[in-house]
Amino acid sequence: MKVFVLNLERAVERRTRMLAQLQDRSLDAEILPAVDGLQVDRTRLPARTGASLSAGEIGCYLSHRHAWETVLKRGLDHAVILEDDVIVSADLKRVVTEIAALDLPFDAVRLSALKPVRGITVARLSDGSRLVLPNKNPSGAQGYLVSRAGAKRLVAKLAVPEKPVDDAFDEYWKHDLRIPVLHPSLVKEDPSIASTIGYRANSHPPKTLLRHLTRVAEAQRRKLAVFLMARRLRTRGPRPTIGTR
Repeated sequence: MKVFVLNLERAVERRTRMLAQLQDRSLDAEILPAVDGLQVDRTRLPARTGASLSAGEIGCYLSHRHAWETVLKRGLDHAVILEDDVIVSADLKRVVTEIAALDLPFDAVRLSALKPVRGITVARLSDGSRLVLPNKNPSGAQGYLVSRAGAKRLVAKLAVPEKPVDDAFDEYWKHDLRIPVLHPSLVKEDPSIASTIGYRANSHPPKTLLRHLTRVAEAQRRKLAVFLMARRLRTRGPRPTIGTR
């Protein structure tokens, strides 16, 4: 299984650390040079690019997009995309190999989550872990498995950095992208490494009644969309079940 690590050229210590860790996991890792958002000319970005995104968020998003394009260019059936500040489980290779072999037409499978995973289970693996279509935002894009067909759909639907890449993944259901989350996660943030992304201003707008009602209505639309997507996904194992138990 091919593994790509997104890493800024100047982040030498992170690169060395990740390559050593992945070598210990017997994973075929390759560094993909990340995009430095500070060097991006915003005037040349698409019109729909999020005006409030920080330079780090833009660079991160474009780095992930480059990874999807690389999967397509090389004709890879599957690949794992990792950020360079994570801790990877020793079970990663075995689990992603099993996921790739499932009769499940996923676009990507998130291997990390910053928040509790809640949603509809669409597949169970041999070790009891589950693939869940989330109806609550799990957040995070530290690690995921992507298929070739999925990379093509991601490039087509999420080419423009309108919001941070993990927020775009959270809204998978709006784009009809099939992106379940593995639970429990196998990729976690390394707490000893400080983030270099930085965050945009006004990322938490003031609470109003209108915003609350809008969120409630969207949550209902999401539950329906996720339910219908789960019905379309079929595996050779048990039928999808609602809940996280």
